[in-house]
Amino acid sequence: MTDRPALRLVPTWTRNAEAWTAAVREGNIPSRRAGTDAAVVEAVVGGLPPAGRVLDVGCGEGWLARALGALGASVHGVDASAPLVEAARAEGGAGVTYDVLDYEAAAADPDRLGGPYDVAVFNFSLLDDRAAAPLRAAAAVLERGGRIVVQTVHPLTAGAPYADGWREETFDGVEGDFEPMPWFFRTLGSWVRVVTAAGLRLTDVVEPADTDAPLSLILVAEAV
Repeated sequence: MTDRPALRLVPTWTRNAEAWTAAVREGNIPSRRAGTDAAVVEAVVGGLPPAGRVLDVGCGEGWLARALGALGASVHGVDASAPLVEAARAEGGAGVTYDVLDYEAAAADPDRLGGPYDVAVFNFSLLDDRAAAPLRAAAAVLERGGRIVVQTVHPLTAGAPYADGWREETFDGVEGDFEPMPWFFRTLGSWVRVVTAAGLRLTDVVEPADTDAPLSLILVAEAV
């Protein structure tokens, strides 16, 4: 179908690349300052062997890859937005490399992701209604016993209706000139089902919280 909202994802991220890079690097996203950045780093490094290998899928401007590299990991980031990958490369960082690669291409040929890896992480980067395919591709390039870490919007904080479906991110509250972006909302049950459909076994659920509300949802899984 040519009218799938998912087809707008890469063009939107390409046009928003400069504003997004500035917002991340200047600390203009409140939830990240409140704890989601620290939470995903903790989830990835927990159990990661010394000099472990990490695949950062949907790496954006590369903040997570750089953070993990600074802790001694070897990190390869991929993203479909060429301007975001260019920004990541320009920033550099120890132990990090990047490639431009979209999820469809990765799903068709997982070897393009490189590897093998100890952990694959999707940090707020599973935005499509077809999330099982990139999860399967990432699982295919993991070492035996490797983990997949997914951080996403907590389903209980995204507002009504509580049902799977496309929504529009307007970037309200984030400084910068952004174009609205489509993203696919999933209930908690839907996330469990998509992890299972990808051939993964859910091993942990983490809910980073700030005062009385969850900041995000983190799912940890391994291939079965």
